[in-house]
Amino acid sequence: MKKNIFFLLYFLVSVSLSAQINVVSKKIFLDSLNQETTPDKYVYMRVITNYSQKSARYVVTDFYKNGRKKMTGCTLDRDILKKDGEFIYYFKNGAKESVVNYTEDHKNGKEINWYENQSKKSEKQNSWDPKTKKSQTLILNCWNEDKTQTVTDGNGEYEETNGFITQKGEIKNGLKQGIWQGNDSSKNISFTDNYEKGVLVSGVSVDANNVKTSYSSLTEKQSGKRASKSK
Repeated sequence: MKKNIFFLLYFLVSVSLSAQINVVSKKIFLDSLNQETTPDKYVYMRVITNYSQKSARYVVTDFYKNGRKKMTGCTLDRDILKKDGEFIYYFKNGAKESVVNYTEDHKNGKEINWYENQSKKSEKQNSWDPKTKKSQTLILNCWNEDKTQTVTDGNGEYEETNGFITQKGEIKNGLKQGIWQGNDSSKNISFTDNYEKGVLVSGVSVDANNVKTSYSSLTEKQSGKRASKSK
């Protein structure tokens, strides 16, 4: 009899706790581009654990379909991801991918990245000036997959992949310097950029039809201003 009462109480407490969690949490289903989608088409699931509570910051965690964490940190807005503080990212197998610090959705502070085998990939220092709205990333140390260090104390050769874009070139005093070459697989273009102390001063991109586009700033590069065409 006592055992039955115990299990009944345990069941009631479990149901109560589950109900509380459902009240304060919100689940959002995301596709591969992190756009909201339906439960039957999702690739990632986002959980805001204190969604229904008024708070200055909300804990947000993204999960892979296998149930493992993809990302965890805090957002300043419960409906729009506005990263603030430390975020930890994970590979699909559960291994840590990176630790990045943010201030009002801008990278600000130390950043560390790892390869999937957990050997260190890079160490960076990010800064964000809210007054000028300018950001800067210093590449301090970098290693390739065979653990050979290619950038030491802010100097060396660096190759990076960010989404569809892969590029490589020289790092001097932590900043991009000189000629950088790369490609953007999403747009099917290759490009050659020229940097001066981390600032893009000129560049040329070439698409699959051999159409060349020149630019003299990052803003022009992103806008795709056409300068000339050759065949």
